[in-house]
Amino acid sequence: MNEASSKFVDNLAIEKLLKEKLIKVTHKPQNLIIDEGERIFDGLYKYELDMSTVKLVEGDKNVNRFEIPSSMKTEDYIENNTIYLYCHPAKEPICNILLLHGLYDDNMFNYAFLIKMLNELKFNVFFMELPFHFNRKPAESSFSGEYFVSADLLRSRNAFIQSIYDIETARKLICNINALPCLLVGFSMGGCISFRYHILKGSFTGTFLINPVTDMLTLVWDNPLLVKVRKDLEDHGFGKEKVADVFKILDPCENINTDFNVDNIAIVYSIYDQIVGEGKNRIFVEKIENAGLKKVFDYHAGHLNILRVPRLSNDIYDFFMKCS
Repeated sequence: MNEASSKFVDNLAIEKLLKEKLIKVTHKPQNLIIDEGERIFDGLYKYELDMSTVKLVEGDKNVNRFEIPSSMKTEDYIENNTIYLYCHPAKEPICNILLLHGLYDDNMFNYAFLIKMLNELKFNVFFMELPFHFNRKPAESSFSGEYFVSADLLRSRNAFIQSIYDIETARKLICNINALPCLLVGFSMGGCISFRYHILKGSFTGTFLINPVTDMLTLVWDNPLLVKVRKDLEDHGFGKEKVADVFKILDPCENINTDFNVDNIAIVYSIYDQIVGEGKNRIFVEKIENAGLKKVFDYHAGHLNILRVPRLSNDIYDFFMKCS
């Protein structure tokens, strides 16, 4: 797609989400007590998956679903306590991919083209539902992902942390299925979460990010999708600085350290992106290049239509070959 059509698709999606979903709900901060000294990711290095707790559901067209108890459970949201992992197998596979979707996603068909292309390149693709999305959406929630980012900051923070632990759970399961190398691939918010996991643990053969959310600290203040969340926060006396404090531990760019492996991570971004934002992308690219990342590629696409760019699957393949 050209620049005009790419931007049109993104802006149409923003308008549709706001009018049909986001503008209709309201939330408020609750029980916002955070221990800044708490080592929230320590359990990531100790977690062991009990395979006897995994349920296999055979599906149509050779796509099976694994249901796995999340290691972070909440009594208030029982639907969210199970991880759903869909396996799209390839013939004579050479690699596994764990694929994470974007914020507010509610249609797996958005990834059908990319998954098909990856399968043809001999990648098994495991699609993981993020907390509060798809089947993990609580009954009282109006739409997929509503509870993932909202003015209930503690719930949003915990959802991000849970996502990191769920990646590790899914990785453990995939390693039990076969001994093939495995890539972590994340789109949009899934890309941001994947980046944070890579910095924390980096247990995959490589990490490939597609239009990742670039700035958790100002996400709710600057992103066009989250104007209602910002209003909810302001109505309850929460300013930008307080929100930044809540998300600081989650933001990948705020947590890059000397142990950060820059050799097995690649990032692609869309120069016409209207959802993350063209300006945000430029700042993000400068940050990561200063941190030593060299595999940074721009696409002439928008935030959403990048998933249908044929080049994307080939770039993932080339990245894998260089990592393996």
